[in-house]
Formats: sequence, C-alpha cells, structure tokens
Amino acid sequence: MRLVTLTLIVLLGLLILIILFPVLFLNATASTIPEPYYQQAGEVLAGMSMITGRPAAAVEVYDMIISLHPELADLYLKKSDSLLAIGDIPAAIISLDDAIIRDPKNPVILIKKARLLISIGEINESDLILQHIIGIQTNNPEYLSNIADITLERALYPEALEKYTQLLTLQPNDGLTWEKRSDVIFALLTIPTAGFGATSALKARDLYSEGIQGYERAMGLSPDRIDIIRAKIEKRSEEYTPATIDELQARYQQYRYLQPGENPLPFP
Repeated sequence: MRLVTLTLIVLLGLLILIILFPVLFLNATASTIPEPYYQQAGEVLAGMSMITGRPAAAVEVYDMIISLHPELADLYLKKSDSLLAIGDIPAAIISLDDAIIRDPKNPVILIKKARLLISIGEINESDLILQHIIGIQTNNPEYLSNIADITLERALYPEALEKYTQLLTLQPNDGLTWEKRSDVIFALLTIPTAGFGATSALKARDLYSEGIQGYERAMGLSPDRIDIIRAKIEKRSEEYTPATIDELQARYQQYRYLQPGENPLPFP
C-alpha cells in the first residue's frame, strides 16, 4: 500500500510539473515522442494551460509547435485565442494574419479577424473582410455555413437564400440549415426592402409555401427545436403574410403614402 501511495504521489507531482512547465516537458521529450503524437501532446498541454488560467504558457507551447509545423493554419488560430485570453489584441490579429496566409479562404479565421477589427474600431477594414467572405465560392459545408451566416447577418437576403439552398444540397438532413433557410425566406416576405437585388424569377416564386415546408422539415430533423420552430410557423398567417415578393411589393406600393393623395414610394 505504501508503494502504491508513493507511486501515486510521484505521478501526481509529475503531472503538476508537466502542467506548470509544459515547454520544459516538451523540450525534454522532443526526441522520444514521435510525430504526430508530439504535436497532439503539445496541443493538449496548451489546452490545459488555458483551462488552468495560464494563457501565456499556452502561447509558448503554440510557438514551439508552430516552429515544427509552420504550415498549419489551425495552430496560429489557436495561438490567437490564447493571445486574446491575455488581452493582447494586436498580437492576436497578427497571429490570425499568419493563419490567413496559410488558409486564405477559411471564413472561420476571416470572421474572427473581422470581429477583432470591429472591437478596435477598424470598421471599414472589417467590412472589406466580411464582403470578401461573402464572395468565397466553396463546397466545404463547414465553410459554406459560416459564409451563409455572414450573408444573412449583412441582410443580403437573396444571396443568403442561395447559399443556404446550396448548403442543403451538401447536407440535406441538417435541420438547423432548413430552419435558417426558412428564416431567410420570411425575412424576404416581411421586410419591404428585402426585395432589393432579387431577380424577377425569385420575386414571383411562392416563397411562403417553401418557407413553411422548410420549417416542417426542420421539425422532423431537429426534435429538440420543435417548440421554437412551431412558434415561428404560428407567427406566419397565410392571410397576412404574402406568398411572393411581388405580392409584398404590391401591398407596399398600395399602402405606403407620405401624404394623402401622393404617389406611393416606388420599389426599385
């Protein structure tokens, strides 16, 4: 029993030393741990440093791993997160730039940089990045999902509908994508300016039916969101919600007057 207890104490002490001094441990084991296990061990130790509130140690670990794998964009992204935990936003942006050089069409990295630029007041540069993200063409579902979300956030509803539709061809059983697509559809049918940029074919489509059917499909695929989606459906009455953008615009032109007797504001 004493031997077992002593062994456990030694192992616990060793574990604490590894956590407190991850760089020393990695240096000491560099010649004994084969790749890719060495990289994985480093990322685990960096993660533990973050969990234990020591982001500076995590940065040191990522610097060490990056020196061995400078081509991996994901390492720079994780290093950026550690720098943010320290509060060093300029250094975090530089690390994201290093990641972008290695993966220039990764919207996850680009979005993170855009958000950081907003936080330091660089709105124009952030807008340029967000517009660049929207223009990226990809069949990677993870990437496309982020691009579609940014398109929706920018209130580019026709483009968002197109991107969520494309995403559904890649992952037709994703309930959240069906729900988001229907959200976009009803944004098109309830916001007068949503028709801007819509083609004549899109304006004439029965979007109402598409939207309701999308919500119904989403409920079948996402049982945990049934109540939320059902509430969205209940807000859309056939009597008050137009079926097409053309109908929406006709109502808008009929009822929106500046003064009695004036012409309605025209739609583009």
